[in-house]
Amino acid sequence: MRSIGFSFCGLLVLLLALMMSCQNDDEIIPSNPDAIVDYDPVVEGVFEGDESAEFPDDIEPEGNLQTSFKDSETNSLSNAAIDQAPDFSMEEFVEAFDKVSSSFQGINPSSNEFAEKIIDEIKSSSSSSSRTARINNSKDVQSIFDKFNNLTPEEKSLVLKNPVKAYRSNAAANAAVQATVSLFGENGYKTRSDAFRHSYWNWLMSKCCSVEWARAFATAHESQTPNNDDKRMDLNNNMIGRRLFAGNPSASETEAQAALLDYKLLWVNEEQKNVTVGIDYLVYLSPVQSLTVFDDGPEYDDIYEILWDGRLLGTTPQGGSRAFEFSQIASGTYDLDIHCTLDGTKGGCGFQIILDGAMRLGSGERRTPQIVIGESTVHNNQATFPTMKVRKIDLAN
Repeated sequence: MRSIGFSFCGLLVLLLALMMSCQNDDEIIPSNPDAIVDYDPVVEGVFEGDESAEFPDDIEPEGNLQTSFKDSETNSLSNAAIDQAPDFSMEEFVEAFDKVSSSFQGINPSSNEFAEKIIDEIKSSSSSSSRTARINNSKDVQSIFDKFNNLTPEEKSLVLKNPVKAYRSNAAANAAVQATVSLFGENGYKTRSDAFRHSYWNWLMSKCCSVEWARAFATAHESQTPNNDDKRMDLNNNMIGRRLFAGNPSASETEAQAALLDYKLLWVNEEQKNVTVGIDYLVYLSPVQSLTVFDDGPEYDDIYEILWDGRLLGTTPQGGSRAFEFSQIASGTYDLDIHCTLDGTKGGCGFQIILDGAMRLGSGERRTPQIVIGESTVHNNQATFPTMKVRKIDLAN
């Protein structure tokens, strides 16, 4: 222990350090959250290993986002007729489709007449008080389509010109949500569950309606969203689902889910605004991935140097802690070395390591107990950033 002649400020620092050593997993550890780690994996705007693969032309990165579509089932409804239709939600379209199908069974669902009947039904519904009543009485239902929110103009056009595919795409959306909740325990936003849901929805649409349709409709769904990392995350994950289907069209739903759960992940700090559409990773943005190292006694006067895969991240303040927030992390295993550069009182360098987010230490835990090493020695460890195929309790992280 140091001599008793230290200052009041020194005593305060010591008390804070002692309090810090008693923290549990749920408490906040004082740190210096100023270290954004620019540790980007090598990612390119192309698919790895795709040089000899043949995928549909419509699987394109961000530079080609057309939402046009036409096949033998597309009707010839005019743009003027579509413009005259009131705005509507996907739920309203599905209700109208069911009513028209039941009431006019002799009409071809791919005909102009069928689409016009749907428009008439939507007009009738929109002019009544039923829509307001449904909105007021509705419960929160997790869906790819926000309940009672109007479709984008691009979606509206695709839906009315391709009602059969639109109807199947809604069923695919519901199936994707159900699978996501079953696998992850949630239907999250910007999380790994979000990445899975979008990619699986596009796989299901590719299977029911063609890759070309899946691309047009999923892109139309994002057409009114600002071009931020959130949108680019969805566009990229949509593309992965279509790519997965194109690579093996005969795969079952179970096989597709398993493939997505084992797909490479890329976490991106959205504050860095650096998501690229066209990379061969499932991308997600939340929660933040960080590494914290803090002095855990016995004297709280040590300094540690942290290396990640041989690259220096920085050092901790003497007797304190430091959080390193990553810019990007891709699926893989990384070497983590903690070097004690100063043992202030030569009583041993005691510290702890905490990983926040999906990362785990070599032991499988996110936090170590106290580790004690000598001055000028190094503690070697590993950190793993997984695919989505991890313990279910961790999938929502």
